[in-house]
Amino acid sequence: MGPRVYRWYLAANGAVLALGVMLPASARVWAYLAVAASALVAIVVGVRRYRPVWSRPWWLTTAAIGMSLLANAGWAAAMAPSGVPHFPSFGDLCYVVTLSLLTASVYQWVRPGAASGGLIDAAIVTMGGAAVLWVLVVAPLMYDAPFTGLRLGAYLSYSAVDLIILALTIRVVVVTRVRSVAYRLVVAASTVFVLTDTLYYAVLLSHNVRLDRPTAVGWLAAYVLMGGAALHPSMARSVGSMPRPSLSSRSRLWTYTVLATTISALIVVAVAPDLSPDRLVRLVVLVGLSCAASVMLILRLAQLADLLNRRAHLDPLTGLGNRVALQNHLDRPERQDQVLLLIDLDGFRDFNEAFGHQDGDAVLIEIGHRLRAVAPSDAVVVRLGADDFAVLAASPGDDLADRILESTRLPVRIRGEIARTFHVSVGVVSLPGGGSHPAALRDADLALATARANGGNQSAMFDPGIHAERRANSELVAQFHDALAAGEFTVHYQPIVDLSTGRIVAAEALLRWTRPDGTRVPPDRFIPLAEQSGAIVAIGDWVLAQVCADLTGLWSTDGLSVTVNVSAHQLRDPAFADRVLTLLTDAGVPGRALIVEITETVLVTSVSDAAAVTAQLQRLRDHGVRIAIDDFGTGYSSLAYLRELPVDILKMDGSFTARQIDHGGPREIAFIRTIVELGRSLDLVTIAEAVETATQADRLRDLGCHLAQGYHYAKPAPIAELRDRLLRQSPLAPAVH
Repeated sequence: MGPRVYRWYLAANGAVLALGVMLPASARVWAYLAVAASALVAIVVGVRRYRPVWSRPWWLTTAAIGMSLLANAGWAAAMAPSGVPHFPSFGDLCYVVTLSLLTASVYQWVRPGAASGGLIDAAIVTMGGAAVLWVLVVAPLMYDAPFTGLRLGAYLSYSAVDLIILALTIRVVVVTRVRSVAYRLVVAASTVFVLTDTLYYAVLLSHNVRLDRPTAVGWLAAYVLMGGAALHPSMARSVGSMPRPSLSSRSRLWTYTVLATTISALIVVAVAPDLSPDRLVRLVVLVGLSCAASVMLILRLAQLADLLNRRAHLDPLTGLGNRVALQNHLDRPERQDQVLLLIDLDGFRDFNEAFGHQDGDAVLIEIGHRLRAVAPSDAVVVRLGADDFAVLAASPGDDLADRILESTRLPVRIRGEIARTFHVSVGVVSLPGGGSHPAALRDADLALATARANGGNQSAMFDPGIHAERRANSELVAQFHDALAAGEFTVHYQPIVDLSTGRIVAAEALLRWTRPDGTRVPPDRFIPLAEQSGAIVAIGDWVLAQVCADLTGLWSTDGLSVTVNVSAHQLRDPAFADRVLTLLTDAGVPGRALIVEITETVLVTSVSDAAAVTAQLQRLRDHGVRIAIDDFGTGYSSLAYLRELPVDILKMDGSFTARQIDHGGPREIAFIRTIVELGRSLDLVTIAEAVETATQADRLRDLGCHLAQGYHYAKPAPIAELRDRLLRQSPLAPAVH
């Protein structure tokens, strides 16, 4: 049974109802009975086919329609010669049961105990509906209708039940979260039934006319809509719920209530002298209903305001507070000392990507429960977003941090099967009493960064020195652009010499930063920050342009090539190789005049871009530019990359020179010899960095190392000093070609 069946069902029964109005009475009764019976069958089939988790309302509706069929049969048997059934009859008894079953069905549509709420909304609509029923039905019945006794009581009872069904329908609309096709058809059926009843009694009492045909169509249409809802697949999941909201600002609500009641009472007092007793009663009832509706509306508005306020301070996933709630507590002056702990799940992003957001959400909910369990009862526990949580408490920070670490180390069971252990990093900051703490989150985040940098699965206290360093770093990063524009950066050159002759054969370009006041910023201070911030791209491009300009004289006069360090950020730029070749062309020097240095760190961090990096380097190499691996021997993937990448030169890290040559034993010397032999076997030139003494230079020469650079030969200096050194050496100096 496909989802389109309900459409065919609705269309077929709609056609029968439309044609039934034009049939004679004898045929019309059977057509209407067939429609009601089809609705009963449709509900039974739908329940059997889709097996809803909560089927009680469907069976109650089935019973109501069945009793309606009996009611119609009873009325047909009790039909008087005038065409109006005798009252009371078996049909009337069945109709009372029908209304009772329909009321129970609408009530059961929201599973009892599974959800609450919507009562104020239902009360507001009930007051309005009561006012309409009072004017159209109840007052005419009590004062103008010819009915008395049992018939009058029955009609009043029917109207009251209609009002109850209307209220329960509004509650369904407010409470259920599922807005399915079946849900909409059920709500429409209930509404059509109440409107048809109201129309029937209003016309009967005001004009003494029985609208049997249109009202019969209305009642049957309600049953058909119910049958169509049962035949739609969404009927199995059409039970919804919502959390119970709470009221706020009680004194203000009582003020509004008294004000609305007083105004309504004054209206009654003002017009009462000119009214007859029965009209005065009608007016008092209407004003009372209006007053009650006003009060309910005020209560609902206050309830919505409170609910919105709560939602603004709650995390919808875990039920904990959110960042706004935490910040409100931090902005509030506290007399006692407090501690703020920022918690981050180590490796949660990888878990989320591997297992999906549903399992990830389950983990976050469980971690939230554990934090709430270990935190003091008066602590503020919030989820800041993603996998970040925070706890604000008066407990000692170290003790609470340890409890949090222990609680999160327990395995988390997901979907009852997957057990996964998560670790957390915790940043702790102490907050002295006596004032607010607007920077608390920033300080806790710095402490958390320290815990993560130390390997995670631990806590770290906030260190003011770290904040001072971070702030200084931020200020330094902000100065990069202005320093570049103001010409504060310069390029110094350190000679590279042939170990066998001691002659300068190349030079390394090294960046220097001198402020206008003469203060020098060390390269190991600003270059890592430039790498982290991405400013190294602009700075690196400037260095390349400056080196190519300087090469015009160095290469043409002395045949000297220059090495330049290139960052991973620069290599990831698809236009990098073309930009370098353009600079060389503009400077009028061949590609062989330039050596591009990349570190092993660049190789490892660019593994995802290995193909693109290789293509860039190969394009440069095709035009004569040589490639050097700097700091060789400090990484873990060098051999693999030597096989994959186009490389010409190995630059041995300076730590080998200082530590292993001067203080190492046979094993350390053997390690250096291995690097040199590796370079020779691959037909690569080997350069030793940080050569400080003649002893180091001699040992490196004996081991077969080709070239060296370091303070033993010269410190980095401006290009003028490099030219002076070149002039002082013999013109037969070999170059690194």
